[in-house]
Amino acid sequence: MRVPLPPLPGVQAFEAAARLGSFAAAAEELHLSAATVSQRIRSLETHLGVPLFERHARSVELTELGRAYLPAVRESLDDLAAATGGLFAPARREQLTVRTQVSYATTWLAPHLHLFQAEHPDIDLRVVSAVWSEALTLGEVDLDIHQGRGAWPNAHAELLHHDSAVVVHGPGHLDRWGPVTEVADLFARPRIQVLGFDDVWQRMSHDGGPVGPGGRAGPAITVDTTVTALELAAGGDASAVVPERFARTAVRAGRVSLALPQAFPMRQAHYLLRPLEAPRSSPRARVFLEWLTHLDEHQPALG
Repeated sequence: MRVPLPPLPGVQAFEAAARLGSFAAAAEELHLSAATVSQRIRSLETHLGVPLFERHARSVELTELGRAYLPAVRESLDDLAAATGGLFAPARREQLTVRTQVSYATTWLAPHLHLFQAEHPDIDLRVVSAVWSEALTLGEVDLDIHQGRGAWPNAHAELLHHDSAVVVHGPGHLDRWGPVTEVADLFARPRIQVLGFDDVWQRMSHDGGPVGPGGRAGPAITVDTTVTALELAAGGDASAVVPERFARTAVRAGRVSLALPQAFPMRQAHYLLRPLEAPRSSPRARVFLEWLTHLDEHQPALG
């Protein structure tokens, strides 16, 4: 069973008087009379059954139990103030919620978001993906960015980025298999395909694959995100087809390399989705979209 809590007005008066060294100073800080502060502390002492202060003619001094009690009181009041301010204080900054796929957030937004924050320090960003996105109501999402072919029910779809695909591999691929001289080489070796992008491999096969020793294709592994494909390619001996935009940071960091110099067209692109009943973006969303467009124009493609 929980021990009955002490009266909060008395706890607050006790902490202020202990910190400031007098009932009068505590009264001034709390906008109370000194008599009221004294009364509240008396009430707390009655509740606890022990004196917390030794009262002298011109000063007060904490008792031994008062000194022992003070740290816990301060910590509790600090925690309460922090929780109250965090949850209920009036918002002084704008918050922008962007919902998108994990790969877009990780490989495209994450390396550049510090630039947006530097330009717009008054906007707090919240980027959500599959883990939390379904828990958000429509009104909680400012921008909804999806990759697909442009047709979503009950939504306006505005083209945001055209996408192309590239083939990448890590150092382990070169160590085991050597350089790629033609498309057919890729099908003779281990490869990684991302769900939804596997049609790129199929179209590449018409240009020289699948072939391999004895006319057999090499093994393939299928994953559901570009992030996973890039990690597998960087740490293994397989090549991966990924959206060119998503590969830029990893290629320029030297974690993976382009297996072929050319890019391949993709049937998917990135779209900005808006509900039919709310076709206009908020002002903060338009600021982010302008920044995103500027970023796209000033980040050169691989090749």
